[in-house]
Amino acid sequence: MKNLNCKNCGGPMLIDPSGTTANCPFCGSKYVLDHRDTDYYRDFYERMRGFLHLSADGQERRRRADELWDSAASEVFECSDGRQIDIRSMHTYKNRIMTAYTARQNIIFRFDIGNEDKADRYRKNVSSIDYPSADTRSLSDFFPRISGGFELADATTLLVVKKREDEYPLRLFGTLSGRHTAWLIGRMENLCCVLEYNSIVHPEFGLDTLYIDPYDHQASLYGGWWSAVPNNTAVNGRICTTRDNLTALRETAAKVLGFESASAARETEDVPKPFADFLRSTPLSNAYEDFAYWDDVLIKSYGERRFINMETDDKQIYGKGQ
Repeated sequence: MKNLNCKNCGGPMLIDPSGTTANCPFCGSKYVLDHRDTDYYRDFYERMRGFLHLSADGQERRRRADELWDSAASEVFECSDGRQIDIRSMHTYKNRIMTAYTARQNIIFRFDIGNEDKADRYRKNVSSIDYPSADTRSLSDFFPRISGGFELADATTLLVVKKREDEYPLRLFGTLSGRHTAWLIGRMENLCCVLEYNSIVHPEFGLDTLYIDPYDHQASLYGGWWSAVPNNTAVNGRICTTRDNLTALRETAAKVLGFESASAARETEDVPKPFADFLRSTPLSNAYEDFAYWDDVLIKSYGERRFINMETDDKQIYGKGQ
């Protein structure tokens, strides 16, 4: 996916899920995109959402993925020992600390000069994650697995994290339907329960740190781990608690649905009233209670859970009966 740079400071901008506006995370500028850029991003998002509807045919999935990766950008990095690393990425995301490259089977974080300690914090925070029981250890599949690190000739640092080939940044899907967002919330609640168990606050939980698998309907939390802090830690004069994770969950879901914020969520044909009420609600005292609350909201919104073969389109799946 192409990047747009801020006209004010030159930094790469973040494209809104609607594909109509862009925000600069560096200087705070906000732009309304022209129709050509809007058409490009909406078309890209539509291609990504198409993965949600593909059949179980492995060949078709591979063909569609290969088409996506045909436009991947290549970049070569020189290590301090003279070796070269060639990266092909289909998406890059940059903030004041690092640049993240989404490759086919890895995410490569390149930490800027002066932020080498953030790579160490990432490693430390990830290594401390524990799980309540053997039955829940499978949740480790949705948290980072570090495969290596490199010091580059320009004094920056690379950290390489494994990902499954069919996982993509959540931001790349643009807006999603109510039902698709509902399964995403369930996965995010799972992630928040693991964070709760470990007393971890993840301040960057959101569109750029979450990766989803559109085929298996799973979500993983791969980015932003350098910012994670223990529960009840003071950061910039504010006490961070695990309820912040649940607030970020609501904000993420609201943006994916096309709302400006969670507080702006409202009932629509696609978003039942209990769903909108959940997004606007204050998180419960912990992730376990909040997950139980969401389960109740889900049933009130869409009825009892049932298996759905995703080999169809939204209208066929989500069209209401009498």
